[in-house]
Amino acid sequence: MNHYKLSNGQKMSKSMIDSNIRKAKQHALEIQFNEYGYNFCVDCLKSSGVYLDCSHEISVNECQKRGMAELAFDPSNIKIRCREHHEEHDRKSKLI
Repeated sequence: MNHYKLSNGQKMSKSMIDSNIRKAKQHALEIQFNEYGYNFCVDCLKSSGVYLDCSHEISVNECQKRGMAELAFDPSNIKIRCREHHEEHDRKSKLI
């Protein structure tokens, strides 16, 4: 089983990271909903007629590579984006 380092040096299994990511995505959606009363894309502000995704500012892969796997399940690293802006963000992130 794959394990990844946290910034404190401890290791966490990929399955535990994935489980925590699911919870963090739900939490990010709840935070936005509780603050604004609905969910929307942070880039274009669309809320209806589009699929909304939970997009990582720093990708899960990059968090794991850096030895800071806990960033992958930090709600502050997750932004709500429509599918179009999520894909655009991911393309730009790969260029960096």
